[in-house]
Amino acid sequence: MGLYKWLNDLYFAPLGEDRPASGGRLISGNIQPRKMLAERSVLTDAEKHRRVIRERKKREKRQRGAVILEAAQKLFFAKGYAKATMDEIALAAEISKPTIYQYFKNKDHLYFSLMIPFIEEIGRHFKKIEDKLQAGRYRTGKRLIRDLFQVSLTSYESTPEVFQIIQIFQQTGLVGELDPEFSSVLDEKGRANFQSLRRIVDLGQERGLLKKVKIYELADIFWGLFVGIVQLEERKSRGKKESPYLRSTLKLAERILAEAVARPSIKSKGGDS
Repeated sequence: MGLYKWLNDLYFAPLGEDRPASGGRLISGNIQPRKMLAERSVLTDAEKHRRVIRERKKREKRQRGAVILEAAQKLFFAKGYAKATMDEIALAAEISKPTIYQYFKNKDHLYFSLMIPFIEEIGRHFKKIEDKLQAGRYRTGKRLIRDLFQVSLTSYESTPEVFQIIQIFQQTGLVGELDPEFSSVLDEKGRANFQSLRRIVDLGQERGLLKKVKIYELADIFWGLFVGIVQLEERKSRGKKESPYLRSTLKLAERILAEAVARPSIKSKGGDS
């Protein structure tokens, strides 16, 4: 019996039916055919009640976890990671401190849980650009540079507070003090994003979209430009709404970088201009 079938029979055989033991052997008797399983698919009222309660508990757990993360994000942004305490996070989330530890191991775990979605979102955007390059859907290096700036801005605008927390955390050296369990994953994800960015530069040069310059340096120049401009405009706006100069400054940086490293347009398979 294959592993998939064994797991399927183990978890989806009706209650009271014989189930396979480890190694795929049946504990006793034979599992009923799927036709008979279908006949038992109608749940009793008691089974429906148990299922509804299970789903409600799962939903409440997800919602409570989201409330804790939202409270942590606000406090990390307002007070800084080092000064925010678990007691304050519990108070802001309107729950007891022990309840937090049912969801998160410690404050590092909270930080990790806030950062990972942002880092992974950037990675997904870079992967889409990489796939478009592989498919030959870019005709100009200018469009490639534009997309890199645009997806980075989109990720920033989705959670600007998280972006700022990450930058402060890195600048103050707190990353080195994180629980190794979490810092190693963050390092791995961050490296993966930079590797993806370097592959994009490399592919752009192979496709004749970008001039032949050092790959590592160009990837760092792009990310340094983006992060530096965002940080500068944030400081100028003093934590208020988005700076009125953020988009125009990023657009100018995009044009300057494109003029420096982009090659003239080439033909492609139904690509972008």
